[in-house]
Amino acid sequence: MALLQTLSWTVIRRLDGIFQGDHETLFHGTGMRMSDIREYQAGDDVRHLDWNVSARTGTLHVRTFHEERELTAWFLIDTSNSLTFQSAGPSKQQMVEQTVGTLAGLMVRHGDRIAAMLDDGRSSSMLRLLPPGSTQPHVVRLLEMMRSRADRSGSEVRLSDATTSGPGEASGSSTRLTPMLDRALAVIRRRSLVILVSDFWVAPGWAQVLRRMAHRHDLLCIQVTDPLEMQLPNVGMITVQDSESGEQVLLDTGDPVIRNRYEEIMRQRQADIKETCARSGADFLQLSADQSLLRQLMAYLAFRKRRRMISGAQAAR
Repeated sequence: MALLQTLSWTVIRRLDGIFQGDHETLFHGTGMRMSDIREYQAGDDVRHLDWNVSARTGTLHVRTFHEERELTAWFLIDTSNSLTFQSAGPSKQQMVEQTVGTLAGLMVRHGDRIAAMLDDGRSSSMLRLLPPGSTQPHVVRLLEMMRSRADRSGSEVRLSDATTSGPGEASGSSTRLTPMLDRALAVIRRRSLVILVSDFWVAPGWAQVLRRMAHRHDLLCIQVTDPLEMQLPNVGMITVQDSESGEQVLLDTGDPVIRNRYEEIMRQRQADIKETCARSGADFLQLSADQSLLRQLMAYLAFRKRRRMISGAQAAR
């Protein structure tokens, strides 16, 4: 509750202005209920053509709908060990909590419903589900579920002068996103806003199920990153441990060849993640733990609002 109150004063109220009066331009509702069938008119959406009626009458007819304004937002939250990494400022896990708390609180304030799935990506763990709800206590319950997961994952991973380490996985395998996405596809029946929150240090093979998710729902992929992940600092010899698999290697960060190669790998990794999301039809938002959450969210929501307005103007022509 304390976290939610802090977010409410510092972030959510500032974002209210972007949502106010233009909620439907940012995120679509859960669907539309058919109200009538009439003859086609110039400018009608061809996707709403009723081919059966058109074939019987010999004239094009379209279906008209009552738009359902209520939005259901599903948060698919990665709670794996790699999110405990922290170099400076908040950890990635804390950034995830603040991001989810902000967006969930903002949606509840506008009368929408929120639901969530939490998964640490290990086959030995149970996926946790929070059913849809539209009250502030529901947001608090979601934050409590995230915090309990974070407490069980162990101590935070920090960069020391000599060692970078983290809690290893007993199974020695990478986090898997596919099972949570498959489960979400089975559970979420009506068209919804789906927000996937992860650092995307995950095993490959999730691109295909992501495309299916984006085809059925309005999908936003949020990647939370730490600045140290993008650029290797020159701190001499360090022992690096993979927080997902527990594997350790000795690394000479003073070698410029190693640092340049590391940055090249990270740039390619980021390009691959963005391309995978773009090809699936999902929105992509990268949040850095060393930057203001408010500014990053405001920039994204303002961009999404402009894009909706441009699309609406083009469709009206």
